[in-house]
Amino acid sequence: MRPHRLAPLLAAACAVLGACDRETALPGKRDAGPDAGLPGDAGALDAGTPFAGTLRITPRDPLLRAVYGQARPTLQFEARADGAPVSPIWKLDTPGLGAIDATGLFTANGNVGGHAKVTATYGLASDSTTVTVHLEISENGAPDGGEAADGGSGAPDAGSGAGGWGGVGGEGLGGAVDEATLEVFEQTPSADPGLALLYPYDGTVWPRGILAPLLQWAPGGRDYDAVELRLDCPAFSYRGTFARTAAPFLHHPIPPAAWERMNDACAGKDVSLRLVLASGGQSFGPLTATWRIASGFLKGVIYYNSYGTNLAKNYSGALGGDGRFGGATLAIRGGSTDPSLVAGGDGAHESCRVCHVVSADGSTMLAQRGDVYAATSAYALDQQNAETRMSPEDGRFAWAGLDPTGTFALSNSSPIAGSSSLPSALYSVPDGAPIATNGLPAGLRAGTPGFSHDGLRVAFNWYGGEVDGQSGDRRSLAAMRFMPPDSFGEFQMLFTPPEGQTAVYPSFLPAGDAVVFELELVYNGRAFGETRSTCDGSGPCSDVGTRAELWWADLATGQAHPLDRLNGKGYLPTAPAGHEDDATLNYEPTVSPVASGGYAWVIFTSRRLYGNIATINPFWSDPRFHDISEEPTPKKLWVAALDLDAEPGTDPSHPAFYVPAQELLAGNSRGYWAVDPCRDDGERCESGDQCCGGFCRPTGELGKVCGTEGPGCAEEFEKCESSTDCCTGRLRCVNGRCTLYGPN
Repeated sequence: MRPHRLAPLLAAACAVLGACDRETALPGKRDAGPDAGLPGDAGALDAGTPFAGTLRITPRDPLLRAVYGQARPTLQFEARADGAPVSPIWKLDTPGLGAIDATGLFTANGNVGGHAKVTATYGLASDSTTVTVHLEISENGAPDGGEAADGGSGAPDAGSGAGGWGGVGGEGLGGAVDEATLEVFEQTPSADPGLALLYPYDGTVWPRGILAPLLQWAPGGRDYDAVELRLDCPAFSYRGTFARTAAPFLHHPIPPAAWERMNDACAGKDVSLRLVLASGGQSFGPLTATWRIASGFLKGVIYYNSYGTNLAKNYSGALGGDGRFGGATLAIRGGSTDPSLVAGGDGAHESCRVCHVVSADGSTMLAQRGDVYAATSAYALDQQNAETRMSPEDGRFAWAGLDPTGTFALSNSSPIAGSSSLPSALYSVPDGAPIATNGLPAGLRAGTPGFSHDGLRVAFNWYGGEVDGQSGDRRSLAAMRFMPPDSFGEFQMLFTPPEGQTAVYPSFLPAGDAVVFELELVYNGRAFGETRSTCDGSGPCSDVGTRAELWWADLATGQAHPLDRLNGKGYLPTAPAGHEDDATLNYEPTVSPVASGGYAWVIFTSRRLYGNIATINPFWSDPRFHDISEEPTPKKLWVAALDLDAEPGTDPSHPAFYVPAQELLAGNSRGYWAVDPCRDDGERCESGDQCCGGFCRPTGELGKVCGTEGPGCAEEFEKCESSTDCCTGRLRCVNGRCTLYGPN
């Protein structure tokens, strides 16, 4: 990393903001032998009597400044028992931030920022305080404009594969700027009319562990030579300067390693972004945004449809490239910058596998076959994607609702592509055998059904059939209780939209108490539930299509409300050729079965602008009629956070972010979120949701391993039956897992 000439120089010794005075030590204070922390360490205390008075740590809540690449800062903690210096037992709850020795000397890691709890125990008394390490990183470019060798710009696996550079597109990191440009960035920037931040959006909530985003801006009235990027939160500061990577200079990534360190240091906190651009010896801007970094990581795997993928080529006639393209189901796994192929392959149309549904536990997927869309195959995702062709092949399994374990499916009875008009029924997976049920209304036609993550409810578009003297109207949203393995009950109307609008694709929040769904506002005139243009072709009819926005409905109150912030209402950038109202280009939501960091996470299809990367007409996504081999289609996957503790009838959503690692030069849709297949007892793990037994605990040299129970209370993501099983009041039992409830 190449530091700025103006980077602050700090001493290697204690650099503390706040009191750092030292008291004179009494005899025995530095004794760290076997009896450390017991009476007798301070001569004024009676030996043999466990101390039960007042213990006090100093300094209180100190802040250490650590400069990346420089000597690690240290800080001496001291403890007094009823005013007398003592040698307690010291403990640090976040070892990665640094270490504290037997004397109370804290040494920061030097490469990590954040907060830790420091606890001293002396006899029967204890006291705690916090220590904050504020990590500062400053760099001028990446070596040769590419990957850096250290913690600032380092970009492991950030090559330009199917997902684009860093999984998000663009040209990568710029090189260093000269001294004159560094001085330009010290100026007060001037306004440039038209200069605006396009992506990411102000107010976005980011999960930890997501790949670094690509910063994109509208150019204003000039081209730019360089960019200065600043990121700040209470425990982290970053300043990077980079030369232009292309002409015109319209975007630049946040360096991946700096983003990762920011995620760790700023978890649960707000982060401020500041961009300044340089041109012709002047600085312009600033462009600013405030984001929140959630305290939790996203969990599981995303399975999605790709039309136009280059990972499986089973169609000809594409405009551009080699003339071949594919229809397949792909997967995005954490940390990858590119998707992987799950179902589909090279060859003829029969190798196409796209329209799909996935069970919440990640064990099973149903996908329609390209040779006969009425035929469906079941895939055992936990058995190397083994395929079983289901029977009969009459459309009854297309777009079905899978239960969370993938053992049975409620059939879809709406006329979405390849479906059957048979009344909805329950079928075994993968053999397709009908299951006799109780309480399922005769003749019910359920459209795009979806089970709750605990399997106790199912929601659907009430496409047809009669219930309690009322008939399905093809547009309303309804729900029923389900009592495994075969009984239905309590039919409930959730939401009836105005005439001409349609509620489809319901997906339950993790607690099963609400659903997110698509409200179709403008029908494309072709087929139920589609997001495409009004025709297949390249004429004017291909420029317009279905418009929709996402809503949520609370089951207890029946209140429904639009997810305005997720949809982008009032703040999305606009452009001609179909992007005048991108807030109505959102479709097909599914919610992660695991809440994380105080939020539920919803993935959805959107045809909105992706900054200045994907800007063509929103409905140009078929490679046979529009060349998307070099200009990406905007048909992509996005994710947004939803507050778990929102009041019914309000908007719990936050602005969305583009899903990294999806194929950039393809049309992507219908993302399904599923947990990874669970791990057996004794296998290594990071958190309890990965384990079949529900617990992940440290066991000596192996580190954390899976088990069927854990000592004491359940940690976040571990198994629970009620909220009293969880370790703190901030955790609630949601869908059988202890979940952080509320982002603060």
